[in-house]
Amino acid sequence: MKTKVITLLSLLFVAFAYALQPPKVSLLTFATGNESHSVFGHTAIRVQDPYQETDLVYNFGVFDFDTPYFLAKFCTGTMDYKLGIQDYQSTLSYYFSANRQIYEQTLQLSKEQTTKLINKLEYLYRPENRYYRYRFLGRNCSTEVRDLLFEEIEGTNYTSQETNRTFRNYLDDYTRPTPWFKFGINLALGSNIDKKIDTYQLMFLPDYLSSEIDKTTLHNKPLALKASKTLSQLKPLNENKWHLTPFMVFAFLFIVMVFGKSTFLIRSYVFAVGIMGIVILVISLFSEHPEVLNNYNLLWLNPLYLLSFAFSFTSLKKAHKTLSTILVLCLLATLGVWFSNIQGYDIAFFPILITLLWINLKQSQNA
Repeated sequence: MKTKVITLLSLLFVAFAYALQPPKVSLLTFATGNESHSVFGHTAIRVQDPYQETDLVYNFGVFDFDTPYFLAKFCTGTMDYKLGIQDYQSTLSYYFSANRQIYEQTLQLSKEQTTKLINKLEYLYRPENRYYRYRFLGRNCSTEVRDLLFEEIEGTNYTSQETNRTFRNYLDDYTRPTPWFKFGINLALGSNIDKKIDTYQLMFLPDYLSSEIDKTTLHNKPLALKASKTLSQLKPLNENKWHLTPFMVFAFLFIVMVFGKSTFLIRSYVFAVGIMGIVILVISLFSEHPEVLNNYNLLWLNPLYLLSFAFSFTSLKKAHKTLSTILVLCLLATLGVWFSNIQGYDIAFFPILITLLWINLKQSQNA
């Protein structure tokens, strides 16, 4: 009997302590970084439990660079990310060393809503549930948090609005300071990302998840408090004003080829374009990422340039001329695709297209 009384009193004490200091849940938004995987920022959920004396960060963006065939899996869309848990102080230390600010929005949840959300996070952290198939725009650290908040918190009220912009427009905004990364993104991603999106889809970006959560209400009250900065005394950002951009490099190559008239350089250029065309074609055909489908860059980054390269070593002048004419038509079609907004482009594509146009016209005349 005494044991039962002690147990009951202990449970009552726990319930009382929990009522006085319930856990607090916050949305963390991490500023952008310099590495390719941090260019778009990051999102996580912080759970502070005073009674358990824990302060944990639930992170849906965990991946391992040492995964066998990491690059191949990432490109083919077979890469799995997972939910991880880190200590909040360790997270602070990491982002302070990376010179990246952290913004925190405390969610104004009831005790029942907090419990439900934490239980869901613990369920998702089970070994059999923590992995998910990563999608660049559709399933990432930000969309996983978005879906969790809107699906698990009853009573949220959010109205999505049209942005009149595309996925590519927003990606360009973030990658503009890193022109080579921007060039690669626009090269690999097809026309599927050139459809106008709404603000719900826009929350694939952590910054916009934060701003849209600001507009979300819970029973006619703001879902979250206004964001506050967490880190102080960060170093000033040193922006490098000089970039050897893709546009500059490819424009320079065009000038060198026109005035240098080096057969070796022209053949090397054609061969490189053909190889890259094969790479983009393989990604488009075999990747599970929907973002890479319907890539009209294959009109100008054409695998047929490998055949043109081979013809340059033969006496098949008529066949080479016919192929060059076909490739010129493909280049003109590319301009039609760009200017009709069927698919976006990078400014650095223009000197490449002009170079290829010059090469094909030159080969047509020599044939």
